[in-house]
Amino acid sequence: MNTQQIIESLAYFGFEDIDSKVYMGLLQTGPVSVGSLSSRLGIDRGKTYRSLSKLRNLGVVSTTFSNPTLCSAIEPIEALTTILERKQDEIVTMKSLSEKISQDISEIVKNCDVQEISSFLIIQGRSNIYSRIGKILQKASGTVYIVAPQEDLMRMYHTTIPERIQLIKENGVEVRILTESVSEKELSFISRLNPSEIRMGKLPSKSRMVVEENKQLIMSGSLNGSMDLNDDGDSVMHTNSIEMVNNMYSLCTLLWNKSKEIEVVIPQRVKRVKSQ
Repeated sequence: MNTQQIIESLAYFGFEDIDSKVYMGLLQTGPVSVGSLSSRLGIDRGKTYRSLSKLRNLGVVSTTFSNPTLCSAIEPIEALTTILERKQDEIVTMKSLSEKISQDISEIVKNCDVQEISSFLIIQGRSNIYSRIGKILQKASGTVYIVAPQEDLMRMYHTTIPERIQLIKENGVEVRILTESVSEKELSFISRLNPSEIRMGKLPSKSRMVVEENKQLIMSGSLNGSMDLNDDGDSVMHTNSIEMVNNMYSLCTLLWNKSKEIEVVIPQRVKRVKSQ
């Protein structure tokens, strides 16, 4: 190897470029004072001192107690072996500590309230929106409000949302649908989503909200009434901002309490939408 290749290789042993130059300079000159070494190598005296101090700590340079102090380089094979042995000792120590440190860190993190960074996403396209609503429902562990006009709820029937609702209901999660005044036929169709309960009331606007307390919120602006599931003009905001989520959850709860529970008329019998 040439000099540059040796310098690059010594980097694996913790040598910076200046350390390699100082060490190789010492090997070539023999015992020498710091001033003489600095002049010979053309390296600033302060930088030479700092490098020699580091090399001494690595165990590859020795110094005398004379005045002036003389520095000598340890022979390469001995010097590099010393570094290797120290590294091996460090690895043994790290291995013995790693498991305990990991356990202790996990315990500390588990007992802390980890604050998630709030995110705000814009979801474009009706099929993407319904897919995102399905994912929210799939992960839900608390009461979920779905507030939407009847056209939007009827479109949801043709997606995976009914299956998601059924699955989380089996796990004890309550799904509440709140919509505006609808006809008996529309209500019968919406009931196929099979929520825990449907109520009718006055909505703030013809928009949709899907929200779970302390978790996630999907909210859109005014919706058009087309039944096209691939309408790219539809968009929503999806966020996990606790402040926004809980504000909208409180609004949904208020609207819910002011609305009325309804019955769905099914041929030959009356069935209450609220699950038992």
